[in-house]
Amino acid sequence: MILQNITLFPGCMISYRLPFIEVSVRKILEKFEIDFSENQKFSCCPEPNGIKNFDELTYSITAGRNLALAEAEHKNILTPCNGCFETLKGIRSEIKANTHFRDDINHYLGNIDLKVEGKSDVFHFVEFIHKLGKDTIKEKIVYPLNGLRVAVHYGCHFLRPSNKIQMDDPFEPHIFDELIEDLGATSVDYVKKLDCCGGSLSRADNPDYGLEMIQNKLENMKGVDIDVIVVGCPQCFIQYDHLQQDLKRIDYVYDIPVLYYSELLCIALGIDIKDMIKKYHRTPVESIFQKVNDICKKNELIKEHFDLKFLNECYRCGACNDDCPVAKVTDFNPNKIIGKILEGNLKDVISDPIIWNCLDCYACYELCPMRTGLVDIFTTLRNMASKNGFISRGFKAENDSFKKMGTVTMFSKSARSRVGLDSRKSEIEDLKKLLKKIEEEG
Repeated sequence: MILQNITLFPGCMISYRLPFIEVSVRKILEKFEIDFSENQKFSCCPEPNGIKNFDELTYSITAGRNLALAEAEHKNILTPCNGCFETLKGIRSEIKANTHFRDDINHYLGNIDLKVEGKSDVFHFVEFIHKLGKDTIKEKIVYPLNGLRVAVHYGCHFLRPSNKIQMDDPFEPHIFDELIEDLGATSVDYVKKLDCCGGSLSRADNPDYGLEMIQNKLENMKGVDIDVIVVGCPQCFIQYDHLQQDLKRIDYVYDIPVLYYSELLCIALGIDIKDMIKKYHRTPVESIFQKVNDICKKNELIKEHFDLKFLNECYRCGACNDDCPVAKVTDFNPNKIIGKILEGNLKDVISDPIIWNCLDCYACYELCPMRTGLVDIFTTLRNMASKNGFISRGFKAENDSFKKMGTVTMFSKSARSRVGLDSRKSEIEDLKKLLKKIEEEG
């Protein structure tokens, strides 16, 4: 069971250079009441680019040792670092699949009384939270982030090599994006989304190329109007957060806040790490907290009229666009309208005459996976619209007739007489009196 027998492997870059990220990870595990152990004997994973290419044998034996330490305690490894994940997951896969490789590793590990068989699995923090399930996550969300536009950076070692990682599509991944959407935010696609951050180029004595790679990605992100970059790799974090300051010196100014996924999750779950983020991030983060504050205010307004949780679910589903008879023949787009509500643009929504195009046909209700549909939502919107003077001429005429006569059509003696029916009007004076009183009190 993934939620049990976990040992935390922060990795040396997070532990020693970016320990505030480790704090956010620990707070998340505590929030979800996930027990975990720690092993003081863990070393560097080791780093998959530099150490592997310098001495592959040392790389493999060191990773095997870390796996053996977890295995001896019957623990699965949880790491928030892409590099650690790729190293440990990759070597574990090789140990399980290649008998000769496993025997060679154990030949060396025998000198320190350790043995590895690949029994302990390795999970990335992002993968781990995804496996918790969206319902578990949503239950604990305090601040839904609807309206927040996020640029996800997966990072190379989170996905590849796919034959060993075997977690998500290496070129069309979805796990990270889904987690962002589960928080109510929008994961925005952008050009070069899956390109490397160029982090290792500085160690290859080519820092300028690394700076150029990150500048190209930032330029693409800026073009799609994002609020924040979210990463799950310490090297990628440094590239985006630290190098924005280097780019400023050569007149490339972006000031796009950068958050680790665990930090964004803390914000959504109501875990206060604002001061820590402000203190230890190099790229200014004030704008993201202002954005979240604005979102919270909008959410309070939305909750006065709607079930916010349902609206988020409804927006992610979007099936009504296919089911709605009017949407099939006009530009009426129920999903787009729900999106505008979630963005806090209620005034724009109720003033738009298109909301009167809902026919109350209940097709959305009958086909809705939540058995709710949108009729009640559009009823609320149109009640709000009418109170604010936004109503179509046809419906206004009908409403005026009803308020005046208690009916929505003119009484016709001749029409009834022609078919042999009596011509008596309904006795509704009490209803008309009641409607007038309601209007006066309203």
